[in-house]
Amino acid sequence: MLHAKQFGKYEILSKLGRGMTDVYLAMDSAQNRRTVLKIVEQSADPWTQIVLEAERRGSEIQRQLHEADPRFLEVYDSGDRSGCYFIAMQYIEGQSIAEIMQAEKRLHPMRAAGYAAEVANQLDRLHSFQIEIDGRKRAVVHGDIKPANIQICPTGEVRLLDFGISKAITFTHHLTYHNLGSPSYCSPERLRRAQVDPHSDLWALGATLYEMVAGFPPYQAQSTQKLEELIRSKRPPRALPDECPAALKAVIRKTLAGEIENRYPTAAALEQDLRAFLGDRPTQAGSEKQRAWEVNPTVEKDRTSPRAAPKKTAEIVDRARAILPVVKKSWIPIAAIAVGLLIGALLYIETQFAYRFWADSRPLRGHRDYSRSSIAEIEADWNLYKQLRERNLPLGRYSPVGWLTPPLRVSLLAAADDVIEQYRNSSDPSPSDFDWQKARVCLLHALELDESDAAAKGKLALCNGYLTLPAKAQTSQTAMQAKASFDEAARDLPRSPDPHLALARLYVYSFHNTGRATAEMSVAERLGFKAGPREAEEQADGYLFRAEQELRQAEKANPTSPDAAKYVTRAQGDLERAANLYEPIEGFSNAGDSLERLEGDRAKLQLIRTRNEKAVLPRKPPKRRSWR
Repeated sequence: MLHAKQFGKYEILSKLGRGMTDVYLAMDSAQNRRTVLKIVEQSADPWTQIVLEAERRGSEIQRQLHEADPRFLEVYDSGDRSGCYFIAMQYIEGQSIAEIMQAEKRLHPMRAAGYAAEVANQLDRLHSFQIEIDGRKRAVVHGDIKPANIQICPTGEVRLLDFGISKAITFTHHLTYHNLGSPSYCSPERLRRAQVDPHSDLWALGATLYEMVAGFPPYQAQSTQKLEELIRSKRPPRALPDECPAALKAVIRKTLAGEIENRYPTAAALEQDLRAFLGDRPTQAGSEKQRAWEVNPTVEKDRTSPRAAPKKTAEIVDRARAILPVVKKSWIPIAAIAVGLLIGALLYIETQFAYRFWADSRPLRGHRDYSRSSIAEIEADWNLYKQLRERNLPLGRYSPVGWLTPPLRVSLLAAADDVIEQYRNSSDPSPSDFDWQKARVCLLHALELDESDAAAKGKLALCNGYLTLPAKAQTSQTAMQAKASFDEAARDLPRSPDPHLALARLYVYSFHNTGRATAEMSVAERLGFKAGPREAEEQADGYLFRAEQELRQAEKANPTSPDAAKYVTRAQGDLERAANLYEPIEGFSNAGDSLERLEGDRAKLQLIRTRNEKAVLPRKPPKRRSWR
């Protein structure tokens, strides 16, 4: 992109790389030092705007990180020049792990574990760091851990590079949404919902450690789409080389586990196990029961024929033989062959129907990502499933449709959970922006497959409540119906904060019951929810509504009565509570307009207070006129 040898005060020496940005080695003539210069050409297209915002935020994060820990590279300068945004930062001699592996193919397990332990230590520092952005304290994730972003200095020191797409995430939700990053090192949940949190950094470090030890990434495919599908399927990677010690294999397996709850909870925990391995001590991962990885399950291959079912066929033939009537011995082989051919033909036909369903499924192992599907697409698959189930009823427990039921149910529940989690983890103040109808459809079908699932019933009640919410903020029959649904969800989901978040909103906007709303929000927080700006606005609105009701009561009360003073005092307290909640989020949703409305209520409160004070002041006796 840059053709000139000079960029401002920086003399371009060589090009170091190109990704989302151009990276150069430059000489800062004013300071007489070599500098890494990152340059992004300004453009109005949406993708460039995303990259620019990421780089601006990343440079600010890196500045503050360096002040707290010198292992993070120093940012010397940044800004706009000549139609570009640039960042000038500290240059460190050395090679990236990607460059080392290009030359050495793979690293000794002890060496790889040492590098990973140091990165885990820096991630622990990063994740616990509180950065101040827009006047608020936030946590930080890197967002692009991979071999190319880990620098090994000539002294052996490990440096974590490129905070260009790192994100500052609020302590309220502990995650953000981000489309940037290298697919090979993106965790399943990041690829599925673009969620970036500390867990995504740890998964990426596990993928990097795997690659250092094995010489290749844990997942490979012919295209980016197939690669992402492989990772989203949560299949374990292929087995590590025999030279890798069992203890380190266990650590890597735990780091790359499909479910978050089976992985290391923090970078510190991962570092502790890596240090234990390096010190020849028992590891936490080694004490846990883990399934052995297959030799080669995560390399995408072409599929040209449906899976056969020889075991199922043999079982059906054996049962058919067992129930055949006693006939002449000479007829037995003929009858057995005939029955076998008949059952085999039926099974073959139904397997073809089953294969059609499997072929339509994008992710591997039959799990379809319905979070990206429309209701029509979900219903099409469901209708196909019902057709297969009806046609295979005569086969009973040997029906091939039984293979489809568990993954189909898992996919339906995952899509419903995706909608619920999106609302819970967002700051969007409008529940109607989320696809509750699709979640409801998925849960209805999941309950048809297993009607005893109490959790699915609770989630269905939650979706019904959101679909029933009244359009206008007022008490109505629909509000009562929504409340009944949310109460049912709370009974069926005793450990979930979601029904209580819904009830809190309902109490604020439909019933104007701030006390009950506050109580429900407290329950949600006890169940692990971290309130964000949406919840702050809800609580502030609740206090504002109550203050305005108290003002109306104060206006109606006799100025000299005790009730008048009581309502004035209560209104003043609620207005201050509302202001304290609105002011930190001014600019979010309707907070700015609400603050203006609040100022008008303050003026009204002052008028009422003045009126009451005049009413209780003793009147001066009239002046007596003297007559002469």
